Amino acid sequence: MKFKITLKTILSMVLVFSAVLVNAQNTQKSIAKLKQQANAVLTINENSGLTEFVRFPTEKTMQVKGATLEQKTINFLEDFKSLYNIKSVENSLVIEKTKKDNYGLDHVILKQQYNGIPVYGGELRFHFDLNKNITSINGKVVPNIKLNTTPTLSISESNSIALSAIRSQGLNKSGAELKVNKNTLYIYQKGLIKGDTGALYLVYHIEVRNDNDVREYVFINAHTGEIVEQITGMAHALDRVLYEENTSNLVWQEGDAFPGILDQWQQTELAAAEHTYNFFKNAFGYLSYDGQDAQMITINNNPNISCPNANWNGVSANYCTGTAADDVVAHEWGHAYTEYTSNLIYAYESGAINESFSDIWGETIDLLNDYQDEGEDVSLRTGCDTSLRWMMGEDASAFGGAIRDMWNPNCEGDPGKVIDSNYLCGTADSGGVHINSGIPNHMYALLVDGGTFNGQTINAIGLTKAAHIFWRAQSNYLTLVSNFANLADAIEASATDLIGTNLEGLSTTAPVGASGEIITAADVLEVEKAILAVELRTPNNCGYQPLLSNTGTVLCDNASTNAIFFEDWETGTDGWTMEQLPENASDWESRDWAIESSLPEGREGKSIFGTDPINGDCRGNFQNGIIRLQSPVINIPAVAEGGIFELAFNHLVATEATWDGGNIKYSLDGGPWTLIPSEAFTENPYNNTLKTAAEGNDNPLQSENAFTGADEGSNTGSWGRSLIDLSSIGVNDNSTIQFRFEMGTDGCNGLFGWYIDEIMLFNCAQTTLSIADNEFISKNISVYPIPSNGIVNLRKLTNINLIKAEIYDINGRMLKTINLSDVTVEKAIDISNLTRGVYFMSITTENIDGVIRIVKE
Repeated sequence: MKFKITLKTILSMVLVFSAVLVNAQNTQKSIAKLKQQANAVLTINENSGLTEFVRFPTEKTMQVKGATLEQKTINFLEDFKSLYNIKSVENSLVIEKTKKDNYGLDHVILKQQYNGIPVYGGELRFHFDLNKNITSINGKVVPNIKLNTTPTLSISESNSIALSAIRSQGLNKSGAELKVNKNTLYIYQKGLIKGDTGALYLVYHIEVRNDNDVREYVFINAHTGEIVEQITGMAHALDRVLYEENTSNLVWQEGDAFPGILDQWQQTELAAAEHTYNFFKNAFGYLSYDGQDAQMITINNNPNISCPNANWNGVSANYCTGTAADDVVAHEWGHAYTEYTSNLIYAYESGAINESFSDIWGETIDLLNDYQDEGEDVSLRTGCDTSLRWMMGEDASAFGGAIRDMWNPNCEGDPGKVIDSNYLCGTADSGGVHINSGIPNHMYALLVDGGTFNGQTINAIGLTKAAHIFWRAQSNYLTLVSNFANLADAIEASATDLIGTNLEGLSTTAPVGASGEIITAADVLEVEKAILAVELRTPNNCGYQPLLSNTGTVLCDNASTNAIFFEDWETGTDGWTMEQLPENASDWESRDWAIESSLPEGREGKSIFGTDPINGDCRGNFQNGIIRLQSPVINIPAVAEGGIFELAFNHLVATEATWDGGNIKYSLDGGPWTLIPSEAFTENPYNNTLKTAAEGNDNPLQSENAFTGADEGSNTGSWGRSLIDLSSIGVNDNSTIQFRFEMGTDGCNGLFGWYIDEIMLFNCAQTTLSIADNEFISKNISVYPIPSNGIVNLRKLTNINLIKAEIYDINGRMLKTINLSDVTVEKAIDISNLTRGVYFMSITTENIDGVIRIVKE
């Protein structure tokens, strides 16, 4: 029997639960206080419980003390930091800039940081009225960050990993040189772009591009080198696989005669680019896509894109012949304007909003510019094909007709509201960026033209008002990870901000000055109805599930306090053995199970990790093999109370799905090694079966049940617990058992790996060893101070005869024996050589033994 004394798991759970409970209570108090003081309307993230949007009534904006806008912002946060679970405003948020928009209104933008490292997507924006009072606050803060912020990898190492990954993905059709354009160290929360609260990582955020057909953002774990996330920076109107090569020589520049010898499509590319430039300049005072009058570079028939296609690659707008209709041209430039304002990332709902803004600006400019519209019917729509109004790309011959319908997205198979059955879930289309863009598209069309939908009747507010509201949301409220609910808040706040403002007129040629159109409170009501109609604040039905479910069940006390066997890797591998079993030894890149201290999701302590590396090519370099982790022999005691023997372990899995994976074998009483069957698991069994040899899998574990793949919609995993009924495989009193955790890989590719922690073998019926202060010890002995920074004093309170004391770590390993037979009143016990943590001291007397807890600071 491996004797263990540990309270680590229970103590950690209590401390974490207590902290979460206190934080939640403080947040609720701040919310209630803000509502009571200022009648504020708040939007709360359903996953994190934190505030994402605060809006104050128009007639009662928030007055805050402070001589400057920056002081007002900081003073508000000091009073209401619990809204964002911020312990220190000074250490968590830095003011990035204060700006004044074209309406004369001020904004203060703060960025989140942790230990001086910026937090990706962590941003708050404060918005002020003309009286310098706060009208609204929006943004996201990532709570409870606990990470090692000193990278293990160098910048050059991370650059090499990112470049290698992009080269292996076959994205560089042009063959142009790939380069790292930017590398920034961030704290990154997995799932943030989907509105989830996932694992936290220290990452290098790397932009890999070739200034042609590749622009990818790769998030590299700064400790392990694994790819945590990858998001494309190439926004495509349509992406089919058809290759052709044409010249990209300079044929026209500003000042040349127009149209000269340009064909129809080249003319449209230049004309619609000018329309786009004029539209944003005239209406919003925004000069070119970067606001700084950047040159607008267009490449017709760029040989580095697959035709028929159009895209913005971060440098130029690119079109194939037959794609450059005026709304498509404005659409692609719309991506550039989005990049330099909200910079919405191109994935999931953030990407759908990004795509939608491009459709919105493309169609708005198309309706305004009176360009190549001869004979076109753009009257108000009554059905799917009653006019060309709100049809996207209808003049692009290469697309064979319109590719999206903004007035009724269902006409082209796209969702018009969040709960539509054709809302796209999963990773296809970068998380549904083109498909799900139909939802905000529909809202915009409803606002402009009015209509009845989903139980709401919206009265038209027209192009001018709708365009100003959406631009204000894009340029002042949205952040790179904003989702549909955030968009709803941003649109509503923007409409409220603009009440009473004489809006600039819309034009794609010369400025037209003030339009005379003024947003009213009634218009804001129409905005609210449109938001309800398309269900922007309604959670989608995707139900993304982790690979390992969180059952929420609590193990019996014996699982940790009286474990028959316990391993948490805090003091090493403790008799475990490791072995590498390659199928092709000459190709095999050496790797083994290793103890890691920088764990996913900010998990504290250490864990053992078996990698699933991205290597091999399955042609001349084969990496198929097994890395094996084998336990020592575990002796099972006789338990008079009966009960069943169980094995629990916490783990996180992210491997190449169905090709690579891990499972557990056992040897009972020295018998043959056998796979623990799925039926023996009572929580989180193997989730799949690895592909067979007949299916091309050369993994030695082929066809076996295994933990394989990653969380849905993700390329990483999240922690979960598996529980096994060992009695079901024959484990009884006085048995012996060994376990093998095996990670098997095929000849090429990989993903992340398998973390395993807190392996516990226990029997809930076994009599629990008391490790709390028992009555006898507490009445006769005093031990102080607790916690101690090096000396613990043991003092006799009665005339008791002491014999000895023994100090154990939380895993039951005896570290020190102290003779107490010479104690008359008090004895100082030196624990200065112990590391910081929780320990237990057993005290032996003539009458009884007891155990007390001590803490080393």
